[in-house]
Amino acid sequence: MKEKLSFFNERQQKITEMVDKSGSLRVADLSKQFNVSEETIRRDFEKLEAQGLLNRIHGGAVRIEQKSEIPIPKRRAKNIEEKEMIAAKAASYVEDGDIIAMDASTTTLIMTKYIKGKSLTVITNSIGVSLEFAQESDIRVILIGGYLAESSMSLVGNFAERVIQDYHVDKFFFSCLGVDFKRGVSEIHEDQALVKKQLISISEKLFLLADYSKFGEKSLFRLCDITEADYLITDNKVPINTIRELNNLGVTGIVGEKSD
Repeated sequence: MKEKLSFFNERQQKITEMVDKSGSLRVADLSKQFNVSEETIRRDFEKLEAQGLLNRIHGGAVRIEQKSEIPIPKRRAKNIEEKEMIAAKAASYVEDGDIIAMDASTTTLIMTKYIKGKSLTVITNSIGVSLEFAQESDIRVILIGGYLAESSMSLVGNFAERVIQDYHVDKFFFSCLGVDFKRGVSEIHEDQALVKKQLISISEKLFLLADYSKFGEKSLFRLCDITEADYLITDNKVPINTIRELNNLGVTGIVGEKSD
C-alpha cells in the first residue's frame, strides 16, 4: 500500500486515509476542507478509483467493500440475535388499525413474523416484506413500485418516490447504516435513502431500528437528524449512557429484551 500511495500527492493520500477511516466522503466537504474546486476532488477520486483505493458514487466516494449493497441473506445473518430483540420490541408498538410503513432492512423483515394476525395496512418497497404478508387476509399490503434493487430485493427510483407522496403513515419502521449524534442518521445507497426520506416526510411517528454496530457510524447520505426519530429501538449491547443521551435529546431510547 505504501508503494502504491507514493504515486499520489499529499491530498490524495489523505483522502485515501479518510475514506478508509470513515467509510464515505462527500465531494463538497473535501472541496472546502482542502480549499480546492469540486472538479479537482472528482479528479482525485477518479485517480484513486483507478488504483482500486475507493469507489466513486454520486456526490462522493466510499470504501471498496461498501460499493455494493450486502445481499439480504448475508445481512440477515449479521447480528441476528440483536435484530431479533429489536424486531420483537418494535412489533409491540404496532396496533390493530395502524397504517405502517416498513423499509427493506433485514430487521423489518424479521419483524413481520411478530405482527402477523393483526389488522393493518402496510406500505413498503420490500418484496420480502410483501411476500411474508401475502397470506395474511387482515393485512393490506401496498407495494411501492419502482425498479428492482436485486441485492436488497426492494423497489426504488423516482416512480417509487412519487407514489409515496400520496399516502399518510401512522408509524414508519426503518433501519440505516449509521447513527451518529452529530452527523445524524445516514445511509450508504442514494436510491434507498431517497425512498426512506419520502416515507419519513409522510409519517406521524418514526421508529428507528438500529443494533449496537450502527452507533458512531457515518455514511454518505443523511436521512434525518437523530432528534427527528420519535423512538430508537436497539439492543442490550448499547451503553446505558447512550440511551440516556437519546432521552435527553427527546428521543425515546428503548432496549429490546432477549427472548427465552
